[in-house]
Amino acid sequence: MTIHPLGPGEPSTIGRYRVLGTLESAMGFRSVLATGPDDSLVIVRQALPELLDEPEFRIRLRHSAVAAMRVSGAVNTTVIDVDADAEKPWVASVFVPGVPLNAAVAEHGPLPVPAVRALAAALASALRTVHAAGLVHQRLRADTVLLARDSGRLGEIGIAAATGTGTGTATTMGTPDFLSPEQSLGHELTAASDVFSLGSVLAFAASGVAPFAAPSVPYTLFNIAQREPDLSRVPEPLFEMLAACLRKDPAARPTPGQILDYLGAQPSGPPPWPAPVLDDIGRQQQEISALLAALPAITAPEPTPAQPVSVILAETGRATAEFGRRVLNSGRLRWRAASPKARRGLAGGLAALLVALVGITYFATREGSEPAPVTGLTLAQLRQIDACPWLTSALGDSVPVAPTPLAAETWTSSPSQGWGCIASSNRYTLFLYLGQEDEYLTPNKTVVDGVPIIDGSSASCTRAIASPSAERESGIVIVLSNPPGVKECAGIDYIAANIARSLTTAPRAEGRESSLALLEPCSLLDRDTVAEKIGVLPSEPTIADAHTCQWDARVRLNLKLLRTSSNTTGKDLQIISVDGLQMYLGKSTSLICTRAYLVPDAEEQTVEVTVHGSDLAPDENCAIASTFLRHAVGNLPNR
Repeated sequence: MTIHPLGPGEPSTIGRYRVLGTLESAMGFRSVLATGPDDSLVIVRQALPELLDEPEFRIRLRHSAVAAMRVSGAVNTTVIDVDADAEKPWVASVFVPGVPLNAAVAEHGPLPVPAVRALAAALASALRTVHAAGLVHQRLRADTVLLARDSGRLGEIGIAAATGTGTGTATTMGTPDFLSPEQSLGHELTAASDVFSLGSVLAFAASGVAPFAAPSVPYTLFNIAQREPDLSRVPEPLFEMLAACLRKDPAARPTPGQILDYLGAQPSGPPPWPAPVLDDIGRQQQEISALLAALPAITAPEPTPAQPVSVILAETGRATAEFGRRVLNSGRLRWRAASPKARRGLAGGLAALLVALVGITYFATREGSEPAPVTGLTLAQLRQIDACPWLTSALGDSVPVAPTPLAAETWTSSPSQGWGCIASSNRYTLFLYLGQEDEYLTPNKTVVDGVPIIDGSSASCTRAIASPSAERESGIVIVLSNPPGVKECAGIDYIAANIARSLTTAPRAEGRESSLALLEPCSLLDRDTVAEKIGVLPSEPTIADAHTCQWDARVRLNLKLLRTSSNTTGKDLQIISVDGLQMYLGKSTSLICTRAYLVPDAEEQTVEVTVHGSDLAPDENCAIASTFLRHAVGNLPNR
């Protein structure tokens, strides 16, 4: 995605959004990157004049936007605002840094099989959410699919009802390469139309060529409606799934849920995008950070704030103390000149004045010695906290979820793998992460007792409290997972407020003196040795969470310190010995290799190293993982 500066005469605002730069325009729309009043990043798509000639365009735009707002989920681009009555109507959606699939394939070639599988899982999940809302996406194309750092994303919704009232036409905006037969023929659209488009998009991702591509639009439409797809360049492991999606008969195509079942559980961790794609995303994030830094601040006149009582007391006390000192000097002179009887009268008054001065001096000088208010906890502090007692106390008497608050005693909690906590009640689940990266949250903020709370997007019940100073991209992250159909986030606001009010009293874990939880993970790796193995490193490692050290170079190297790991506990474990060190083999693919070490006499605490890279053979990834697991274990403090 290229961000262009505003041209002469182009408006710097659209509605309530401040424009940072223009993007590649979609057909019929001018697209810009902008910030909202709360500093959140959005993409605003503004209709071009030619669309306004259609009599019902504004009505359709409003209906589509309102329908899109019903769709939420981690892999769907969320529509948050619309103004169909503006002179140039527009729709705003949440911005996620990433590379459009068509651009990624054009620049770097087809995706490897694991990346296509990860993308298929993300898009099938997104479509399942769209269809569950009773809608059809209609515009699933390579240019509306985004490769974000955390997942594939589905964007630019052009929604019709899934009940069969909508029809598709060959004039649907954008390239015809990814239309379904129903769209190419103008037939009734159902959810199966999206599955056909999904198959075409995935075939393009895997081969670099759309399966019905032809030199002209009519020829392409004929291929879609009448011919079998050209899957000759699709890798064999993907052929069966894509061929099923591209069946002409809508009833014969799998549903998104069936596709997810076919793919099975996906590997944990970041998606296996090729390294050049990840580099493109990183450059995009840097470019956006620079644009935000250069954006002029909005200054609004504010009333002079009232001084805190402590400041007023301090200033009054200093003035009174000075007055008192002058009175004492005068009293000493009068004492020397007074008779014995007069001295007895002066003594009582001077004693009372001395008592008053001592008290005033205390209040006048104590302000400077008070510590600054706590608005966040450092990673070192978060490593010492016992997450489950803290989350349990934050529940209070009951959690205000819809439709009925859930009493504290109905919640059950258990520690998570990374020393966080998970609590659940009546299909609601709360997650408390200590020291997790909050890079992907929008900077919307509320303040509770002086503590800024960062909000997730309007589609996500996520809140965060950033750590101070250089660690501010990580902190306390709280997530509420609602039952299907519930989007109310009052419960997470309640929990976040209680966490914010108890930063200084958070319970510390007992008996952690020798726990991995207290260690700073990057201290277990030597930077120079890492650079020798994986190439030139950035100035600082990525703070993925308080217990993870991540270096990105020729490959991605992740070191995790875990309370427990599925790689070292459970059944069917695979163990090898490397230079006398017993290692557990984690799940590995052609792009990812994991090695783990179970710390002796420490319950299930585990050191885990994962190497993720596309330009190395699998054996090389595993050799690097084994090398750095040995280094990390060798640097563990004596227990």
